[in-house]
Amino acid sequence: MKGTFLKQMGLFVLFLACSLAVFLFGPNYYRLFPTNGNAFYAGGLSAVLLVAALLLKRSLKLSNYWQIAYAFFVASAVNLVSSLFAGYNTSILRFFGTSTGENAGIALAKLYDSILVIIPILLLTWASGVDLGSIFLKRGVNKKWGLGIGALVFFNFLTSALIFFGTGYEISKLGAVLLWGIIFAFSNSLLEELWIRGIFLKKLVPLIGTVGTVILTSTWFAVLHFLGVAYLPASVVPIFVVNTFTLGLACSILMLKTDSIWGAFLLHAAADLFLFIAILAIH
Repeated sequence: MKGTFLKQMGLFVLFLACSLAVFLFGPNYYRLFPTNGNAFYAGGLSAVLLVAALLLKRSLKLSNYWQIAYAFFVASAVNLVSSLFAGYNTSILRFFGTSTGENAGIALAKLYDSILVIIPILLLTWASGVDLGSIFLKRGVNKKWGLGIGALVFFNFLTSALIFFGTGYEISKLGAVLLWGIIFAFSNSLLEELWIRGIFLKKLVPLIGTVGTVILTSTWFAVLHFLGVAYLPASVVPIFVVNTFTLGLACSILMLKTDSIWGAFLLHAAADLFLFIAILAIH
């Protein structure tokens, strides 16, 4: 029993280190470290993780670790794709006659970001020989509960945002704000739920247990959002980290309980839509 616990703790630390390499030093969202958005770093890390996954798959003793190594490779490959193609964002927004300073521009930019994440995940998952159910893209179990809870939270957060921040918009423009806010929230939610939780949960549970998996994935979800120091006041960052960590706990639990991404997707989208409406109303 003690040996199993120590082994799980060792794996927890190892996977946490891998997650920091991918989700703290790799993302293209903000340039907090020299490695953020660096194609050479993302490409090198992706290559190392892919080689590790292939070697583990061929090993008789360690083959049960290859899928988690491959999941980290997929997550790192997302950073590589983003670093190579994110620069086209400005041209795309210009084509639609908008910019990142407008509601439509913010939403369309996030939609483009989600494409850069979702397509590589789907293609690399397919290439590994497993079905999309392995990353929770299915109906799952208790689907009515999952979707019901997600939908109720979504509309609760939406109405809360309108109660407290709706007066920050002209009535004639509120409909457009809601439209672009929903596009932003749905895009970001699916992006992050697939990238941060969907490709990992089923691989981690057999190795570090359900509790360890929920805590670990919620930790690196918060770590990714720690990059918010680039645009948030320093005093708010710790609160934002706690906020994202607890959201990660809720989404992880809901995804594991329903064996589907969709309840967590709605729950996450609710939080993103609230932030979209609130932040833009303030500014």
